[in-house]
Amino acid sequence: MTTTRWRWSRRQTLGAAAGFAAANAVPWYLSGRAVHAQSPTEIVHWSWLAASDGEVWARMIDAFNAAHQGKGLQIKMELVPEEQFMTKVQAAVVTGKAPDFGWGTAGMRAKQAKDGVIVPLDEVAVQVGLDLADFDEFALQQSRYPQYGNGLFMVPMDLMSLQPLVNTDHLQEAGLDPDAFPEDGAAVLDWAQKTTKRDGDTVTRSGILMTGSGVHPTVTWGIVAAQMGFQRASPDLKTAAVNPEAGLAAMQFVLDLFDKHKVATRDVTDRYKAFGTGQGTIFWTGPWTLNGYMQQNLPFRAYLFPKFGEKRVTYFEQGGLELYQQQDKGRYEATMQAVKWLSDNSFLWTTEGRGASPRKSILSRPDYKTAGPPWDKRGAFVDGMAFATEGEIPVQAGPDFTIYSGGNFLAKTLEGVWAGMTKPEEAMARIQEQWQKGLDAG
Repeated sequence: MTTTRWRWSRRQTLGAAAGFAAANAVPWYLSGRAVHAQSPTEIVHWSWLAASDGEVWARMIDAFNAAHQGKGLQIKMELVPEEQFMTKVQAAVVTGKAPDFGWGTAGMRAKQAKDGVIVPLDEVAVQVGLDLADFDEFALQQSRYPQYGNGLFMVPMDLMSLQPLVNTDHLQEAGLDPDAFPEDGAAVLDWAQKTTKRDGDTVTRSGILMTGSGVHPTVTWGIVAAQMGFQRASPDLKTAAVNPEAGLAAMQFVLDLFDKHKVATRDVTDRYKAFGTGQGTIFWTGPWTLNGYMQQNLPFRAYLFPKFGEKRVTYFEQGGLELYQQQDKGRYEATMQAVKWLSDNSFLWTTEGRGASPRKSILSRPDYKTAGPPWDKRGAFVDGMAFATEGEIPVQAGPDFTIYSGGNFLAKTLEGVWAGMTKPEEAMARIQEQWQKGLDAG
């Protein structure tokens, strides 16, 4: 995605990767035999992970290289800023110097699948023995593009959702029981009222932390709209903005947080910093924030996203590894072997890194709940995957549809609503028109 999440980026120098041949039935880089006469093959990996999650991912890469020391295969990781990532990948593919694999977000690569920038993985996954039956079926479904052959274009690595983090000191101050956080939306609004602080009409501490523009009101609208019955696209991807009345009701819900309930303020600009400094009590965010807040010793717990509408739904995001087009097709097998190892050994990544595991065998491990951050901080992001279904729309215009963005068409259209400059009906008409064009383009 194009939105930066409390990360900073560092760029390392791109190195050359040597070619290899697969002359034997069991390639030398899989045989376990040390290769003394030639340098190991470097599989080039581009990553945009750069904060606490980036640190854990670097440990994953280091573990792979240590496990394959002397076996002829190593991963060379290079960091590329997230906002530049796919532009640089596409340019590298054109010049024939693409990295072997990198990070992607499920549902957001339809255009790259159509253009051949990313490659289908079904055959090479079977070739290296990746156990697709061990993966969550919904995760695999989100990794395919039915309109482009329905190939598997990503190996899922983590499943993420938005769930509320709650400052427990604020709850205790208001006489609220941290063990009894409500799941009903009306009750959550009552808790927000009890934890909000005001100076006259000015909110000085938000019961529900929001920003006046950008990602947060957009994703809040998207989740609540889906709970109320709005669909960004019909299941067959033919009709945009199904049940627009629900979308309008969700816009009013966001406006009411500021203007009617007065439990939020448009003055907050940096939501992560605001929650970390105690300027908000309830803050829905993703698992990528946990390690940072724990390092701050912030008193918080995570809970399941409340039900503000008819059904319980929250935002879904899947991170995974994708392979890029190579002139030397023989590189795909070695790259997929590296990806398989990283997936098979992703216990660390999905306990200390971010998100829930898409692998059934990892989720069933008896130590899965005891590893990483304490379960009262991490558990909601695992258990909440059961209703995290509001993911990406898998069409070429997918970036226009995503609800987790501060700079796409949707966010820019809704900003006028939040600022009181655009009527909700006008915004909905624009959204419906633009999204329909996107669906029609495939």
